[in-house]
Amino acid sequence: MAVEIRAVAPEELDVLGRVTAMAFGQDPDPAAEESYRKLLELERSRGAFEGGRMVGASFAYGLELTIPGGTAATAGVASVGVLPSHRRRGIMRRMVTGLLAEAQDQGDMLAALWSTEVPLYGRFGFGVAGVTTKLVIDRFPLVPHRLAPRPAPVVLVEPDEAKEVLPSVFDRKRREVPGMFARSADWWELEILADGPRLRGEASSLRYALALDSDGHPIGYAQYRTSGSWEGIGLGITLRLEEMIALTPAAYSGLWNFLVNQDLVRQLRAWNVPAETALHQLFANFREAQTLNDGLWLRILDVESALSSRRYSADGSLVFEVFDPMTAKLSRYRLEVSGGSGSCRRVSDSPDLSLDLEDLSAGFLGRARFRRLGALGRLKGEPAARALADAMFDWYPQPWCQEVF
Repeated sequence: MAVEIRAVAPEELDVLGRVTAMAFGQDPDPAAEESYRKLLELERSRGAFEGGRMVGASFAYGLELTIPGGTAATAGVASVGVLPSHRRRGIMRRMVTGLLAEAQDQGDMLAALWSTEVPLYGRFGFGVAGVTTKLVIDRFPLVPHRLAPRPAPVVLVEPDEAKEVLPSVFDRKRREVPGMFARSADWWELEILADGPRLRGEASSLRYALALDSDGHPIGYAQYRTSGSWEGIGLGITLRLEEMIALTPAAYSGLWNFLVNQDLVRQLRAWNVPAETALHQLFANFREAQTLNDGLWLRILDVESALSSRRYSADGSLVFEVFDPMTAKLSRYRLEVSGGSGSCRRVSDSPDLSLDLEDLSAGFLGRARFRRLGALGRLKGEPAARALADAMFDWYPQPWCQEVF
């Protein structure tokens, strides 16, 4: 029986939730339907239907993604799943290509996602544009390094105050870091501050810690949960960091000092902190392992517009020959950068660098690796061209995305 790919209708949102949950091996979540109703633009959804029954589901959020020097309209591809009974039939590819075509029709320059399985999305031209670190700390207490900045004072606040304060602090930070994206009021309510029993599991309700400047103004926050069990007369607490945002070195130092030096805490766990967290710079006795993982994946949808829109760290001119694995098309573009501003156009000139769209997309947010990729044979070009590309595309701060969407 033929499988039809089309947008999901409003009355099918509950089915979308069930199919998405089953495709990822989970039970349906009643709260997800409310989130879908408030956050989804249904024209950005793609469902797979066989005989009128939904057998696959996917959608994309319209995101305002931070890029070096600005922001870009981006399709946040999410929850692409096919029922176990219908895998390996090309349904996922048809849904993803439909979502990307819709994104281009909407005027998006980029598409972004988090990948559940690493091999899936390179063939669509997505590359790892931002990495994330999983952190587990078992050594307490941590001793501040003699060169660390003086920590800002930290206070605990109630949920009502956190709801008022956190969004403005976050918004200041997300404008600086490539890969972060803006949050709407509904997103804050449904995705970040929601705190029902389902989200807690066996852990506590959310705790909110604010770092303050000398005038008492918020300059950072940490959102976390705790869990623990009694062992005889001793209590061992695990602290699970959900999110930390710091606007100054003092805020960063203050929040980490607060988190790692609480009484009774025996372990701190965080699954998504920036790769440059570098706690050995803050604490003299920090020697814990940090596991680096892929974070945000990115595909450039419009090379000319995207490369013309971001800022660059060095001036120069390069011709890129880019192969798009999804369309099997080969195109050449000249990028000229002057005073940090770029201009990109199609050309027929001889290329300085030849590479896959996956690798160009991976470097777009500032995680430049052109020399390394050349050494591995993944791109072609002279060493001087690779070095220039690294200098042009590199950016500080390095890209990081604050959450899975």
